[in-house]
Amino acid sequence: MVHGDVPRHRTARLGLTIAGALVNRGVLTAGLLGAGALAGDYLTLLPDLLPTVSQVVLFDPDDQAADALLDRLVEPLRRRGVQLCVTRHARDVVRGTDLVLLADAAHAAALRAGWLAAGTVVLHLGEPRLPTPLRTAAGVLLTAADPGAVLLAVMARRLHRAELVVVDLPAGRTGDSRRMSAQ
Repeated sequence: MVHGDVPRHRTARLGLTIAGALVNRGVLTAGLLGAGALAGDYLTLLPDLLPTVSQVVLFDPDDQAADALLDRLVEPLRRRGVQLCVTRHARDVVRGTDLVLLADAAHAAALRAGWLAAGTVVLHLGEPRLPTPLRTAAGVLLTAADPGAVLLAVMARRLHRAELVVVDLPAGRTGDSRRMSAQ
């Protein structure tokens, strides 16, 4: 069960819970594309839901939004063992990270599959859909918020050693679609 006070809190909890099931164990680094409300929720909940994350790199094309989020959360995250930094290019967010959180769908188009390391989990909650090249590159592509589909994705990842896991959950379709592609 994923519960939150308002929809965006539920979205962040759902996303981080799914990510926790899919990412490799051990110390993790995360990249966050977007600096809006959902990004703030991800960062606020991250130490509790993914306690092994040690570093988050943040990008938003609006430098002021990225800097404002950094200023607001860098110290609370540092006290909880998470280093937060801002970069000025989307590529720097995803290179070498274990988990990529797309908190703003507008930034998905800038993401290139070639930037992602083997084993990366990409989480995208919302519309529009991810660009076709990124979806095509996925070792596991999860397109439903159905718990059974999440379990299938976890099993496919573990059994088939998927190089890239992409979770693409359209807003408003939680649980009503049972499509999953494992390539």
